[in-house]
Amino acid sequence: METYEFSYSFELGALFIAPVHVRIERLPPIIAAHQHSNISYEIHYTQSGRGDVTIDALTRRVEPDTLYITGPGVTHAQRSDPSDPITEYCLYLNCEALNAAPPSPFDRFVATHFWMGRDEGRIHPLLEALIGECRGPGPGAREMTRALLMQIIIQLARMYSQDDASLRASAPAPIPALTRAGFMPIIEDAFFYRYQTLTLQDLASLLNMSVRQTQRLLIKNFGKTFSQKLTEARMASACQLLADTRLSITEISERLGYSSIEHFSSAFRRFMGCPPRQYRNGKRGK
Repeated sequence: METYEFSYSFELGALFIAPVHVRIERLPPIIAAHQHSNISYEIHYTQSGRGDVTIDALTRRVEPDTLYITGPGVTHAQRSDPSDPITEYCLYLNCEALNAAPPSPFDRFVATHFWMGRDEGRIHPLLEALIGECRGPGPGAREMTRALLMQIIIQLARMYSQDDASLRASAPAPIPALTRAGFMPIIEDAFFYRYQTLTLQDLASLLNMSVRQTQRLLIKNFGKTFSQKLTEARMASACQLLADTRLSITEISERLGYSSIEHFSSAFRRFMGCPPRQYRNGKRGK
């Protein structure tokens, strides 16, 4: 995996944009269902490989040249075919509409929380150029990467406008200021990669904040406490792992970081409304 972080922000029309990072990686077999913060957008482009993406409980096929964008409130999970794993570009940024700014043609980007379709040579070359610039930055690197980021957003706004038949948009929710937006990737990566052992104190240390400040930050940006976010991350992964019948319930419990199968089963039943084995057999609860 290659990841390149950005440390600046810029304006585009009526938008204030804080790019976080761009990466290219071969995906693991399963990425559990998750949401990003209420100001975050993620652009996914499949360079090679095949699999599925589940968006708000609806599963769609992913193959080379698939492009999809997820915004605030969009729950998404990915599955990569073991025999043909996905390699994807992923651009993650925070974005909000400026107060008192006149409307602009780029508002369509921030207002669109989900879109999926074929790229057909529109975004991929820009992502490739962005990664290339980050790998070997030369004079004017910041200006060049900013120009590429602007082109990506402009191109997406055009695609949304031209392809209303494929648009999956929801009315934009009120978006708070980008206060502490730089902490969002740290928080999301912690829940995504470290949910087995993560504690509130661990997260506070990663953020260089107090436990109380960290809890407030989670509630402000995700509307959930640390415990709720941790349970959500573990249960999303549990649902993915239960689909693999080669794994026993005990093995899944251990992978998720539970001290016993009883503890896992009890937590799963409270969250999903049925025991893990019943869920695996297709007899769902809630």
